[in-house]
Amino acid sequence: MTEAPERWLADLLLEGAPLDEVERQLQAAGFATDEALQAIETVLCSPIFQAARPKVQLAQRLAAAAELHLQVTEDGGPVPRHNQLTAERFYSTWLRHHQPVVLEGFAQHWPALSWTPQSIAEALGDEPIEVLSGRTSADHPDRDYRQLRHAMNPRDFAALIQSSGVSNDVYLVARNHLMQRPAAARLLDDIPISSDWVRRDNLSTCCSLWMGPAGTFTAAHHDTCSALFVQLVGRKRFELASPLQIDALSELEPYYLSHRNLNDVCDGVRVAELEPGDALLLPVGWWHQATALSVSVGMSFNGLHVANRFDAYCPGRL
Repeated sequence: MTEAPERWLADLLLEGAPLDEVERQLQAAGFATDEALQAIETVLCSPIFQAARPKVQLAQRLAAAAELHLQVTEDGGPVPRHNQLTAERFYSTWLRHHQPVVLEGFAQHWPALSWTPQSIAEALGDEPIEVLSGRTSADHPDRDYRQLRHAMNPRDFAALIQSSGVSNDVYLVARNHLMQRPAAARLLDDIPISSDWVRRDNLSTCCSLWMGPAGTFTAAHHDTCSALFVQLVGRKRFELASPLQIDALSELEPYYLSHRNLNDVCDGVRVAELEPGDALLLPVGWWHQATALSVSVGMSFNGLHVANRFDAYCPGRL
């Protein structure tokens, strides 16, 4: 038997195909009965197959359990939306049960809702900030962000956002740790998030600013912590899928889907569109991607009142 039929036969047997069906397919491919049985016996007796088969069975059983959980807990459609959700219910019902939820009007009275890219730039002053540029020419700009980092004057960046139209070329993302700069304290004054929701003792180290033009797209990925994302300026569309979506686990790099778009790899993608003042819980491990529907500014918070570091969760490294 050549290498290709051996691989085909091993795949069938690892997947648990009935032996009589495997024999029938071999015979249909031109194998005599004795040859077919011998080929099956050779694969089954291989020490590599015997080591691999229990692991494949375990993976199949876990996949069945994941599918059952999805059928029981998810009904598809939009991400649920709640108005005036209390912090207690947020933690006990949504975060505890690892489910996304939109909090309508969460920040409706925050001064930050009057921000513009220009007012943010004025608050930050003249010290250069780190932005990502050249995203449209990069094969995978979110995964390969290190290659796209550039220093830019905040005022120049604000002007570029306003003049870019619909573009995915420039973006201010969380990895620059902007909110830990002294100048950012002026911005935090406009973020009166209650300590009922997040820890305020180290707020600057647990929040991140995101700013970009309409059309900014963040590729499908998962995080290793849960986050509360608050939309401050403009509108943003999030698409999410459970970490139990088996179809999304085949090709990862290592936190990002290699296809970049959830809709290319799995069904049941859930949608949340945020208006200024809305917030969205992004549970740890949930696949999500985001598209700015207008010039967009948002802030994410991960200083939640729960254990919130799951650095070991990275199925893309397995």
